[in-house]
Amino acid sequence: MVRFASLLIFCLLCLGCAQIGSITGGSKDTIAPRIKGSNPMDGALNVQTRQIEIEFDEFVALQKPNENIVLLPSNVSYETRLVNKTLFIDLEQELEVNTTYSLYLNEAVKDITEGNDTLIQLVFSTGFELDSNEVFFQISDAYTNAPIQDATVGLFDSLAQNKPIYFSKTNEKGFAKLRAIADGSYFYAVFLDENKNNISDADEAQFATMSPIHIDTNYTDTLHCKLSIPLMKKSPTQMEFIASHILALRKPSVLSFDEFYANEVDLTQLPTTQMNDDSIHYYLPTYYESLQVAVDTLKKKVRNEYPEAAITSLTLVKKFVLLPDSCCVRINFDRRIDSVKNEGLRIFLPVDSSLIALDLGVLLLKNALNIELGAAEFDRAILKIDSGAIIGINGSVNEAMDFVLQRKNSESLGDLNVAGYSSANKYFISLFKSEKLIDKRVDLTGNVNVSFNELIPGDYDVFIVEDKNNNGIWDPFDPETYTAPEKRFSLGRKVRVKANFEHEIEIRTPE
Repeated sequence: MVRFASLLIFCLLCLGCAQIGSITGGSKDTIAPRIKGSNPMDGALNVQTRQIEIEFDEFVALQKPNENIVLLPSNVSYETRLVNKTLFIDLEQELEVNTTYSLYLNEAVKDITEGNDTLIQLVFSTGFELDSNEVFFQISDAYTNAPIQDATVGLFDSLAQNKPIYFSKTNEKGFAKLRAIADGSYFYAVFLDENKNNISDADEAQFATMSPIHIDTNYTDTLHCKLSIPLMKKSPTQMEFIASHILALRKPSVLSFDEFYANEVDLTQLPTTQMNDDSIHYYLPTYYESLQVAVDTLKKKVRNEYPEAAITSLTLVKKFVLLPDSCCVRINFDRRIDSVKNEGLRIFLPVDSSLIALDLGVLLLKNALNIELGAAEFDRAILKIDSGAIIGINGSVNEAMDFVLQRKNSESLGDLNVAGYSSANKYFISLFKSEKLIDKRVDLTGNVNVSFNELIPGDYDVFIVEDKNNNGIWDPFDPETYTAPEKRFSLGRKVRVKANFEHEIEIRTPE
């Protein structure tokens, strides 16, 4: 009896333990719905029907079917309905005779669990033949040269046409194929359709050409396109506070900064820094929770998300690395500076806990201090700014601030010599570290040797850019002139710069 009771208790414990676990549901579904069967079938001929029927391999949900289900040519209107796993497309007119139709489900269906979707194309003909021409694309990023996935590639009847008459999307390697294309001349465009409207919008990465291509059975070319986001020449006005007392404004090129005004303050009388042709910073005399800025009929209320507080530094990096020839440190603040007390700026030397007074000049640059270090000698020090040493235009003062200063000697730095080769009329060579531009050499022609000296040890990326307009910067695709993005090529590997070492590399533009 005791043995039976022990066995019963053991069984109850096992059953109790079995109820504690949780069901994980297995691996995540990452596969988009697939067509299990269709009527007509893909590639069917002599189709005479008023209904297209597509059965999927799983339950699906429709996403904006009126926008994402496209039947081309668009000479037939239709209604859609979903019954279980089957999509029905009811045609409201007869199909044209001897015509190849392409039905696109452009992310129109997704599975109901994980929401996976894709582009599906179903092709059929009402005649004895199916348009069988194909066009291949290879798409990459114009700046990085990396392949781009899910870019829309399309063919158009004219440059004025917004939506393509044939389209497809690139795979993970940047390749795409357009099929079932009729003989004819077409314009092509490629774009990252981020808002899913099947239209190339101004702020989307894109490429297009104003020269048509003629497609027939002899066409075998693969079109190589590099995508980039165009410069926003007609960009809308943008206004925002970038600090508690600094208003940043970016305008379209057709407007003048003098055309903007605010009811609370005269913008034309404020000290400013013009960042480039279309951007400017206004230094406000006092704190505003918001400003009403206007130009013509445009009015915008800009809210200040920054609290009214003591003067703070905009310098995110609290450590300055000084090269052997570095003479000064520049610190940016969140408002215009009126004056500074030199006695409140000192250098602390951790090696012996001594303080060095900065008997030097401090240059005021609107909202910045250019602090000369003079003859102070150190390997590592702390720049101490006492509380109240900096006075703003409205009487505000700073809280105490510390900045680490690390001085490098020549032996702790490296040099990089670059031999550049290009047949371009003009080009430049740029040097990056951790995706940040360190330096560049511009206005180069033919075969040159350039040097980047006193580099902090680490890994660097080197690029060569064909500078067609000789402006010293890389220019993206221009949709107004259909000018292709400038070619930018990487060395293909990182260059490791070592201390007290001189490195030699070659970089060239492909012929």
